[in-house]
Amino acid sequence: MNRKIVIRPAIERDVLPVLEVYSPFVRETAVSFETSVPSPGEMWERISSIGENYPFLVCEIDYRMAGFAYATNHRRRDAYKWCKEVSVYVHPGFRGKKVATALYHTLFRILKLQGVVNLLAGITLPNPESIGFHEKMGFRKAGEFTGLGYKLGKWQNVGWWELSMDKGIKPSPQPIIPFRELQDSDAVKNIFSEGEGTVIL
Repeated sequence: MNRKIVIRPAIERDVLPVLEVYSPFVRETAVSFETSVPSPGEMWERISSIGENYPFLVCEIDYRMAGFAYATNHRRRDAYKWCKEVSVYVHPGFRGKKVATALYHTLFRILKLQGVVNLLAGITLPNPESIGFHEKMGFRKAGEFTGLGYKLGKWQNVGWWELSMDKGIKPSPQPIIPFRELQDSDAVKNIFSEGEGTVIL
């Protein structure tokens, strides 16, 4: 039987499936520093706001939400605009199928096409699984903050991992192209198709 894998930008009907994946990370872990689950309206506002400029991607397997990944601004100051923070979340029923890898590969290729140069990932510590995954994706540890956030009854440490998508000497950056201007291009469609092919069924 042929199984259907799709990686694509999130749309409004994805809000509840995205929340199904995300909610346990908020309620039960310190992976996310949110302490209350966003409402569907809040989540759609977040998705649509991010999607104006950067990818908010979902992966569906047989029409079920397997995971999602997205990029956001690191800080507001103008000189930071070539640096984005990235996050990925996977439904427990789809772990071990390279969903996170497929989403990140797709996300990173689009971000590079947009003109993004540097990526950051914040990881609540300890989390050897996430550290191993990010380092396999090419990130290296940049630093660690002690007791940066308070959740689940204790102060949580946070490490930051960085990835430069331009190897060697970085050229002068080009203007960032908003995702909405690239979303329907053949280049992005090919990136989606190639990413889908990396998921293991």
